[in-house]
Amino acid sequence: MRVEVTVREAKPADARTIAEIHVAAWRAAYRGMIPDEYLASLSVEERTQRWSKAISAPGPAKVAVAHVQDETLGFCSFGPTRDEAPPEIAEIYSLNVRPDRWRRGAGRMLCEHAFRQAALREQAAITLWVLKQNERAQRFYERLGYLPDGAQKTDVELTGSPLHDLRYRKAI
Repeated sequence: MRVEVTVREAKPADARTIAEIHVAAWRAAYRGMIPDEYLASLSVEERTQRWSKAISAPGPAKVAVAHVQDETLGFCSFGPTRDEAPPEIAEIYSLNVRPDRWRRGAGRMLCEHAFRQAALREQAAITLWVLKQNERAQRFYERLGYLPDGAQKTDVELTGSPLHDLRYRKAI
């Protein structure tokens, strides 16, 4: 019997589970791409506070969670672009799925949910940033119809080491 993945808006009570998924997914996905010291320093408690604020904040940015029965598989945060782009552009800020649940449809369902929400707001496109070294994520987004749009950025503040990102875009 196949159990269906469902997506819903996150509630404040989801913050700790989202934080646990966030830390586990980063440690699995970014090993060898982000310094080990930074990954080891990730705190579920700090992330719980961050996600609690994000979920409770008024405004257009949203957080959604994917479930199978009572298990939260992953989450996605999305809203208006944070880039200097026209306001009709949406952005997926974060997408993370439990590493032991990768490749089971939750990430795709969350991206499709963010895309549908952007379409309801009559936005023209949706973007996201991918670590240049993260070829697995790039292949995932390309299978969903996202393509690099030529924009790149380097972040040195997050980990103290340069992280090179590529922006992907999908028309709505």
